[in-house]
Amino acid sequence: MDRICNGMHWFLRRLSGVLFAGVFLVTVLNISLRNLGGVTWLWIPGVSRLLFIWAVFMGTAVLYKTNDHLIMDFFLNRFSPERRQRLELVINIVFLAFLVLFVAYGLSIAKVRMRISFETWKFPTGVAYLAAPVSGLIMIIFCIDKIRVYAEEHRRRR
Repeated sequence: MDRICNGMHWFLRRLSGVLFAGVFLVTVLNISLRNLGGVTWLWIPGVSRLLFIWAVFMGTAVLYKTNDHLIMDFFLNRFSPERRQRLELVINIVFLAFLVLFVAYGLSIAKVRMRISFETWKFPTGVAYLAAPVSGLIMIIFCIDKIRVYAEEHRRRR
């Protein structure tokens, strides 16, 4: 399980970087064409939005894997290490339940949005909405791995 999660993390870090670079390049292209050539390509804002949404959701999964996301640990730090670990386990179990709902509702919304195209090009907006359930599925895998690690550490201490 560690190899799978670490491999996914490695891939997602690079994918997020490529997607953010894509957003940057498309934005620079848009600005350059508009200001230097007086040309506006109408599809650029849609592509920029699509890349940005996927970059944010894939980046969120990366941050969750490494616990680099925003954590409110003021409350957790008041507990002993053993109690803190138990509370983190409960938090991850609750988060796992949230992720299951997130994926289910995300898929239903993406399905509806597949019938709606971007304003300026014939490409379904549902592809952008798929970023949410895909990142949710990835975070489910990472969450199950975290719960597994907590359980193994708990067994070792006994």
